Amino acid sequence: MNSLFQKMWEPTRGFLEKYFILVAAVVIYSYYLLTSINLIENSSTKRGFLDYLLQFDSLILMWVIAAVFIQLQKYRREKKEEQDYRQKIQFEFDRQRIHLQLLDEITSLLQDNVNNPLAVISITSHTIRRKFENDDEILGWLDRIDASLQRVHATINDIKAYQTQKIVKQTSKQAEALLA
Repeated sequence: MNSLFQKMWEPTRGFLEKYFILVAAVVIYSYYLLTSINLIENSSTKRGFLDYLLQFDSLILMWVIAAVFIQLQKYRREKKEEQDYRQKIQFEFDRQRIHLQLLDEITSLLQDNVNNPLAVISITSHTIRRKFENDDEILGWLDRIDASLQRVHATINDIKAYQTQKIVKQTSKQAEALLA
C-alpha cells in the first residue's frame, strides 16, 4: 500500500512542483466560482459590505498562501542550485588537491631517486677534491661535475615549481569558467 502511494505521489509531486501556479489558479478560481454561485443563489437576501467581504475572505487568504508557496518554491530551487554549484566547486577543488598531491609524490620520488645518487656523487667529489687539492686538472673536472649536479638539482626544482604553477593556472581558469 505504501509503495503504491509512493508510486502515485512521485509523479503528482513532480507535477505540483512544476506547475504549482496553474494548480493554485485552478483551486482558487474553482473556489471563486463556488462562492459566486452561492452568492447568486442567495441574491434575494440583502447584504452589506461586510457580508461580501466575509463571502470572499478565504479567496484572499488563498491568494496569499499561493504567493507564499510560490516564493518558497523559488527559494528551494535557488537553494538547490546553490548547493549543486557548491558541490561542483568542491569536487573540482578536491580533484585539483588530489592532482597536486600526486604531482608532489611523483616529484618527491623523482627527487629521491635522483638526489640520492647526486648526493653520493657530490660527497665523492668533495672527498676527491680534498685529496687532490693541488691538482688543477682534477679540480677543473670536479668543478664541472659540481656544476652539473647543481643544474640537475635546479632542473628538478624547476619541474616541480612549473607543474605547481601550471595546476594553479588551470584551477584559476576552471574557477573562472564555473563562475561564468
